[in-house]
Amino acid sequence: MSILIDSLLLLFLFGVLGAAADFAVRNIKYIASVLKIRLFAFGILLGLVTTLPELSVGINATANGVASLSVGNLLGGIIVIFGLILGASLLLNRQIVTDGKLKVLIPEVAVMFSPILFGLDGSYGLLDGLAMAGLYLGLIFYLYRTNHSFGASHLEMIDKNKITRAVLVSIAGIIFILLASHWIVKITLDLLNYINVSKLVIGVLIFSIGTNLPEITITIMSWRKKTSELSLSHLLSSAFTNVLILGILASIRPITFVIGPAYWALVIFMGLILILFLFFYYSHKKMDRREGLILLSVYILFLIVNFWIIK
Repeated sequence: MSILIDSLLLLFLFGVLGAAADFAVRNIKYIASVLKIRLFAFGILLGLVTTLPELSVGINATANGVASLSVGNLLGGIIVIFGLILGASLLLNRQIVTDGKLKVLIPEVAVMFSPILFGLDGSYGLLDGLAMAGLYLGLIFYLYRTNHSFGASHLEMIDKNKITRAVLVSIAGIIFILLASHWIVKITLDLLNYINVSKLVIGVLIFSIGTNLPEITITIMSWRKKTSELSLSHLLSSAFTNVLILGILASIRPITFVIGPAYWALVIFMGLILILFLFFYYSHKKMDRREGLILLSVYILFLIVNFWIIK
């Protein structure tokens, strides 16, 4: 009975986490639009904001001595972003036209894959954390130079009441994110007393979807409003921001995990899905339902392999 209750509470809290993040994101998005932040920079900003659940869960997991949950959550989250979210978006909606240029995409993919290389010894220490944070900052600087400017155009008349309300709602959303994340980790620790599953796998299978609810929401909204450029920019930013979060967590406290079948499945499928994404982005200068079906199929295969591992 306790397992059922804990599972239902966990499901409810992920819903709260997603709703709180949605409130925060929508109001920060409003503030950014009032300030006339350019679309590309807006995608970077949204990537930072929508990774608040991952950061909050990671800090709580680290404080409770189960930081390996965050490894599965953050690295598995990259597979969720490109396999589940982007794949399903392409399959159910329409194509994305790309420029076919890889000079920006290859550095982004390299940064996303870097935690795999740093983690081959089964741990992330202070130097690993600083290196990952440094790679993220270096990438942002490179993107800044490539896109010339993140600047904003002239400001319109600002409704102070609306801005104040948006700021207050954003703060409230962030508080709910922190509270929900705290209880998610607590309940997960209780569940782990009943089931013999590695924390890495729990992070990969459950947390990586639960903490990416904001990305799923933003992507759906972007497709509905026909702003696929924002959707793709946001997904890319969310994916490589996970590296920054992992770097911050490793800098706070060393993270150790078991190098076993679950980790190697993560390595193989992350490498596969990133290579496929690079190829699809480059070829024909577009991605459509065919590419979406392939990406989604890879994600489903990833789930099947992980369920087979925990048997």
